[in-house]
Amino acid sequence: MKKIIALVLSIVMICCFSVTAFAAESPSANEKVTVTVRKADVVNPAGKVDTEYTFDAGTTITVKANSKYGTFNSWSVYKQETATGVSAPAKSDVITLSAVKALAATKTVDAVAGTDYEIVKGSLTSTEMTIKLNTAVIVCGNYDNVKTDPNVASGADKSPSAPQTGDMTMVWALVVMLGVAAFGFGVKKVYSK
Repeated sequence: MKKIIALVLSIVMICCFSVTAFAAESPSANEKVTVTVRKADVVNPAGKVDTEYTFDAGTTITVKANSKYGTFNSWSVYKQETATGVSAPAKSDVITLSAVKALAATKTVDAVAGTDYEIVKGSLTSTEMTIKLNTAVIVCGNYDNVKTDPNVASGADKSPSAPQTGDMTMVWALVVMLGVAAFGFGVKKVYSK
């Protein structure tokens, strides 16, 4: 019984090693902004389309048109802002779901060059563009004279280089530990006879 308890405690301790890896980072003085790229390749820093990345404000990002979507026309940069004219019900003790949805309503509008982002290299019509992020934006590549919808994902990347969906390190460690434990118990049982 003591060995089983020791085995369970050792498994729990190994699982606890991952706690610090998943802890939130300490707050920093830098403002964070998010960027999502649709129908284009993220060149620098490397990333995947339709994934929201968080950077420090003032970070530059380079995007490049991808011919698999068609003939490139231009770039569109959008931002999301809270809908105006929406307020909570006055002097009400009950908060309804519709009121919460109305308060959280956002709309996607064109981002303002020079305020929300700055073009560092290229232009809105060049196939490769580098922008400096001042606020959270959505960068869309437009192809075949059709504007890309900033709110609709352009499709998951099915290339073999796509990253795995989760960290499996702890699962593999647990499987190996359980295998070693099973082998140890089997050897003990054979030699105890």
